[in-house]
Amino acid sequence: MRAAVYTKRFTIELQEMPIPKPEQDEIVLKVLGCGVCGTDQHIYAGEVPLARPPVVLGHEYVGEIVELGKEVTGFNLGDWICVDPLSPCGYCPNCQDGSYNHCSNIIINGYHITGGFAQYSKINRKQAYPISKELGVKAGIIAEPLACVLHGYDLLHLRAGSNILLLGAGPIGLLWTQLLNHSPVKQIVQVELIESRGQFAKKYGADIVFNPSDKKIWHEIKQEFPQGFEYVVDVTGNPEAVAEGLKLVKRCGTLMIFGVCPEEARVTFSPYEMFANEITILGAKMPPYTMSRAIALLESGKIDYNGIVSHIMPLNELAHAFDMFVNQKEKILKMAIDPYL
Repeated sequence: MRAAVYTKRFTIELQEMPIPKPEQDEIVLKVLGCGVCGTDQHIYAGEVPLARPPVVLGHEYVGEIVELGKEVTGFNLGDWICVDPLSPCGYCPNCQDGSYNHCSNIIINGYHITGGFAQYSKINRKQAYPISKELGVKAGIIAEPLACVLHGYDLLHLRAGSNILLLGAGPIGLLWTQLLNHSPVKQIVQVELIESRGQFAKKYGADIVFNPSDKKIWHEIKQEFPQGFEYVVDVTGNPEAVAEGLKLVKRCGTLMIFGVCPEEARVTFSPYEMFANEITILGAKMPPYTMSRAIALLESGKIDYNGIVSHIMPLNELAHAFDMFVNQKEKILKMAIDPYL
């Protein structure tokens, strides 16, 4: 099979590899499509030490079952499967208290073992979530990122009638917009630098979209919403945006850090103000047990996945896709790889 292998920083090599064979509790998938995630680009740039080359990247993928291990039941050849890329150990303290996304011994497809940027991939049956073929490949690609968003949404414990500020309207930010649009919030306000993405935010339910190209915009938001927001969610991974967002959290409100900032980034704040205003700061990392609900939402028709996945590219253009991710954000929204193109 053909596979795009991350061999070292800023290097992807197209290689021939053997088609994997399943152990007794495993499934082999023919990969139908795999989304290009911001984390993949950070790995490619050598910024994620958790992923060590050589490895096939890609953790947002959907495939068709082509072989089943002898102990696998409940699945059939030809079924379409969305992959939960996380394989927790099940016995460390974090797993035992139900936080398997914080497993001390976790193995992740696309980080530690072969992911979705290949023609075939092998997973444990526990990672397999059926999805209707009628939805199409783009829905299967969106399932894992939507599962991540659902985890963050659950942690917010949204109160009906609240105002929420979303920082960023990339693919993940737009999934947040759509999810919140079906929630009992009073107003969704979004901040996005790229005009085309801001237009998508309005299409998907944002009531107001601000463009931060003018640094005065933060002051204007504060003037228009002098009490601040009950909830502020950063989806940019930009520490400057996090710092500005923290200033806009209402008394007794919540800031969620959802985007992945560089490990060395720092944001300063006043502990006294956090105490006096009872501000809550949350993080949301990876999707624990939310994949089934993400697929159910996709099947409900309430999430537009076709509009979000804007480009399907061949396997041999993966490195170019990473470059586009950084340098052509105004032209693309979310890219995906079809390993058979």
